[in-house]
Amino acid sequence: MTLDEVAKELHYKRELLELLSRAYGSRTMKILEAVRRAPREYAMRVNMLKASPEEVVLELEGMGVSCRRSLALDEAVLIDVPDPHEVQKKGKQVVAEKGAAESVMMGSKLYGPGILRTDKYRVGEPVYVTDIYNHVVANGIAKAPPKTDSSRARGIAVDIRESVYRLPSIRESELFKKGMIREQSLPAMITSRVLDPQMGETVVDMCSAPGGKSLHLAQLMGGEGIIYAFDHSEKRINAFRSEIARLGATNIKVLCSDSRYLDRDFPGLKADRVLVDPPCSALGVRPKLYEDARVEEVNGCTKYQKQFLKTASRIVRDGGSVVYSTCTLTIEENEDVMKYAVEDLRLEPETQSINIGEEGLGGAMFGKAQRFSPDILETPGYFIAKFIKN
Repeated sequence: MTLDEVAKELHYKRELLELLSRAYGSRTMKILEAVRRAPREYAMRVNMLKASPEEVVLELEGMGVSCRRSLALDEAVLIDVPDPHEVQKKGKQVVAEKGAAESVMMGSKLYGPGILRTDKYRVGEPVYVTDIYNHVVANGIAKAPPKTDSSRARGIAVDIRESVYRLPSIRESELFKKGMIREQSLPAMITSRVLDPQMGETVVDMCSAPGGKSLHLAQLMGGEGIIYAFDHSEKRINAFRSEIARLGATNIKVLCSDSRYLDRDFPGLKADRVLVDPPCSALGVRPKLYEDARVEEVNGCTKYQKQFLKTASRIVRDGGSVVYSTCTLTIEENEDVMKYAVEDLRLEPETQSINIGEEGLGGAMFGKAQRFSPDILETPGYFIAKFIKN
């Protein structure tokens, strides 16, 4: 297939496919096909401040969930994802925005803010959920009135009864309610392990909300030391604080601030370790129904990411560590940003303690980075680089 044909069939911008081809060449189509489906295993992180992996596995198995402990990480439990099946339309149509439709495809309920438009129906009637391209992702029962142009419905709008991927309702389990588990991808967990925080240290998470990595870092530090978790969104921070309470973390200080200016706004801040997990184009997130990102957005993300790294290099102590990670696939947001860190910021690439991905693309400089490629690993597409400040 030509790039134009792929763009039309998969609903990608042609220019975006050219960027992916720069990274993966003849593998690009395999990458896109892998991203379209869910990983065969869905990762959960055990909150070892409250539970053991053995306890969680036994509880999940008691719920009828097929799962196992990860061989890569002690705190990771992997839930088997059943093969996808075709969902037949039942009732009236509800069209969801991209992220909401992709979550519903995995079995999540559909909430009001995720709805774009609906047919007319009555509460309690069956409905089917699609994305904007009419991909049917689920059937369910309407729990809220049809959307109108002026409606700002909150809460559950559709109670999902059948979805493309049939996963257990983890968020409704006692394990979740008691703060014993948290959904988190394996590469995201590995990122925190690569940072390798030690008890008593000062750690900065520059783009922390919704908080998964900060909470994992708190667990690895045994509640000792301090994690300064920054985010510029008060709304996201409030949700993060709820997660801190649910999981029982005690050494996280959440601050609302633009992390690009931490050296200016917090002139006394010095960290032993800094995590830079910045906004990105998220091209590695799966399953993906379609992709509406533009090349301009990728380039904008790249500039943004470099700003975070520049500040990270200023606030980390000499001899301290900086870890950079993204959930995307482009060279522009991964290796090119790593090159900037090495050549412009004088950070030194460091070997990673856990390495199950491929090396970075483009030569020896990137040999200490790792890429998680969806066509090879049953994970999202991901990139991790670690640096030392000398």
